[in-house]
Amino acid sequence: MSSKWKVSLAILTLGVTVGCGSKSSDSTPAAQSVAETEPAKRPIPADSPFAKIKEGMGSDEVFATIGQPTSMSAYATGKAFIPFHYGGDNSRMLARYKGIGTITFSQNHAFTSSMSVISIDYDPDEPGFDRQK
Repeated sequence: MSSKWKVSLAILTLGVTVGCGSKSSDSTPAAQSVAETEPAKRPIPADSPFAKIKEGMGSDEVFATIGQPTSMSAYATGKAFIPFHYGGDNSRMLARYKGIGTITFSQNHAFTSSMSVISIDYDPDEPGFDRQK
């Protein structure tokens, strides 16, 4: 191997090593602004139907437990566009319950239609349909 190639390889290795380093700091202004803009989750009252729901429950189990939602919507996540991604979370479904809140489901695997609860957001002001902003 010529010295020209050795130097090029050393520079490339150094560039990759330095470029792949990461700084993890939650004190950045961007991280602080996101935390400040997100509303705090309200605790779920014990007498709410949402108190019966736990993260990881399947959508069929949720609907059998508390009934059908007022409205539902679905959307693809960024993982759906990754080539050869066969894992889960390719799509999500949002179930809105008027006067109770929303439940977010995530697709379990790329080749199934089963979904599980990933988020329960109690909101007594939920209108039960998508709010246009």
